[in-house]
Amino acid sequence: MLIFHMGSLRLLTTTAISTMVLGMAVPSGAIAQQSTTLDPITVEGDGEGEGIESATGSSIGADAILLEGANNLTDTLRTVPGTFTRSPSDNPGLSVNIRGMQGVGRVNTMIEGVPQTFRNMSGHAGSFDDQVFIDPSLMVGADISRGAVQGANGLGALSGSANLRLLNVDDVLREGRDTGGMLKLSAGNNGSTYNWLLSGAMRNDRASSVVALSGYEEEDYTDGDGTEVPVEVESESGLVRLNFNIGADSELSVMRLWGETDFLANTSSGYLWETDKTLTNVTYNYDPAASWIDLSVQAYLQEDDIFFPGSEDQSGASFNGRDGTDTGVGVKVTNTSDLTVAGNSLALSYGLVVQENEFEGNASSGGNASGALRKYGAFATGTYLAGAFDATAGLRLDGYEVSGVSDATPAGSGDCPANAEGGRCINDRDSRSDDAILPSLVLGYRPVDSLRVYASYGETMRAPTASEMFYPGGHAFNGGVSDATQNLDLEAETAQTYELGVQFNDTIGTDTHVHAQVTAFRSDIDNFIIYGYDTDGNASGQYHNVKGTTEMQGVELSAGVETSRYFVNLSYTTAETEQPYPLYAGIGTDIGQVPDDFGALSAGVYLLDGDLTLGGRVRYVGDSVIAIFDEANSLHLDPYTLVDLYGSYTVREGFEVFANVSNVADEFYQDAGTGVGDSEYVQNYGGRGREVTLGAAVKF
Repeated sequence: MLIFHMGSLRLLTTTAISTMVLGMAVPSGAIAQQSTTLDPITVEGDGEGEGIESATGSSIGADAILLEGANNLTDTLRTVPGTFTRSPSDNPGLSVNIRGMQGVGRVNTMIEGVPQTFRNMSGHAGSFDDQVFIDPSLMVGADISRGAVQGANGLGALSGSANLRLLNVDDVLREGRDTGGMLKLSAGNNGSTYNWLLSGAMRNDRASSVVALSGYEEEDYTDGDGTEVPVEVESESGLVRLNFNIGADSELSVMRLWGETDFLANTSSGYLWETDKTLTNVTYNYDPAASWIDLSVQAYLQEDDIFFPGSEDQSGASFNGRDGTDTGVGVKVTNTSDLTVAGNSLALSYGLVVQENEFEGNASSGGNASGALRKYGAFATGTYLAGAFDATAGLRLDGYEVSGVSDATPAGSGDCPANAEGGRCINDRDSRSDDAILPSLVLGYRPVDSLRVYASYGETMRAPTASEMFYPGGHAFNGGVSDATQNLDLEAETAQTYELGVQFNDTIGTDTHVHAQVTAFRSDIDNFIIYGYDTDGNASGQYHNVKGTTEMQGVELSAGVETSRYFVNLSYTTAETEQPYPLYAGIGTDIGQVPDDFGALSAGVYLLDGDLTLGGRVRYVGDSVIAIFDEANSLHLDPYTLVDLYGSYTVREGFEVFANVSNVADEFYQDAGTGVGDSEYVQNYGGRGREVTLGAAVKF
């Protein structure tokens, strides 16, 4: 069994990064950077960038984030079929839900292919969900894959993946220019105080680079009933990307991302959070003329820090000083071969991936268990096209080792000295490992070129995290670890997912592009992990596997029409994603079920030879539940429908102004998916009321 420990994996990643960076000294021709303008939502493409078609992949472009969504990632992601988010008003962290599953890695949420594993599990605005703190101004799109994900991005993902794409050279430079910059500013009148981005880029026949700085601030907003909802967020970020062409067939990209997001969790706890992120990502691509090799190697190192410094009115609070660091390292290797077998096309994608994230907390870190999750995998996927038929077969080996602190004592107790490092003594560690062979199969048939029917089956596995297995207890703020709350017998979650669908994609005449897709899915999940009483019924809570099978199912629809004069895009999801309620559901522990149904309709026109875009969007969310302790006490929220308007005008080349009016009717609604129990609702807080956002982008 192949197991990498944190030190060796960090050394492997550092060595890979160092080796690749040394290659920067080898100059050659210019790097080709493809600039693509995506529809607000498309169902084309592989959803993963690895050349294998995904039946259930969607992409969001920059216009959907900035123009339609006014830089609100939550609202934008919810326009993708089967995709929802957790969105408490007092926490700007992004948590992605796909088909009712979220948190602890069930959805592989990534930045530029790097898994995001930060979470705070100590209650008081904490969450078991992975939380991504990213400035939307740095984003140029997102790729969503639902179900069994092929390739390296599917490692450990139970229900799908979401990859957030960041600014590159062509996003900054004006067409035909080799040097330049971009300034983007926006501001709103109902909480979204400001959002800014300043970037510069250059390229020559050997290399290209981009540098960007950004920031945003959010303050109290007013809901549809005129109630002021407390919000306090400040964020600053930076990005540097260097692209090199090494010879005629090789490309090297080095990216450095950093950011700080501070916020006061007013509604749920009143505690001040400070979060810092650094991410170094190196990608090497080798694509010679030979059809059997198209190699991609990625190595990354990232660190997410969390601090609770307290404030003047929080002196002596038990959560002050609760600090921790989540470190992630990994290497992904993928090769694609395009072959011809019996006169038909065969595309193969295969590779290896090794990843690890480790959390180190101090004595005040509470429910954030100190430990590491190491995941490794090998995968192979082949797509064979024979006339009107296509078949994609995949096989992957996913394995893991989870290790953590199983015994610790507070400083000053027993043999642990009062000046012990970190405020505690670690007496023992333990671990558990396992692996599984996971097959997948997609079969498709095209009766005509524009129409495809397909069916798929895929198996996936999600390893337990160190926080689940070695849970020290929600309020273990003295550094001790309780044996009663740990579960070293915790097993991985596994899912069997079935899909049946129809795709239509055609261009009518020379100007009208039409696409539509309907997918029915069902997932049967075994060993679903929840928090609750131990197997003997003792009062000490621990994570355990639910007996039997947890079933989730639904139907996803997307459709659209676009011409040079107008566009219409529709998405709709209806789903049953009920799952077992954990102990203290909604009070620090969340459930991921999505609303019974939800969708979005966006439509608009292009005027003045395309310089003026005017559009509107209708967002609908059906019946939903906010978990509070158990199903009987949970809040059942009413459906709501919101209308947004937006527009942009190109004043001249490189100068664009834009505007957005969200919740035009100033409707009062209680937002689905807040995941903060009754803290917002005992005060009858609603979602954001009407807000007008104005902005401009200048390329110079």
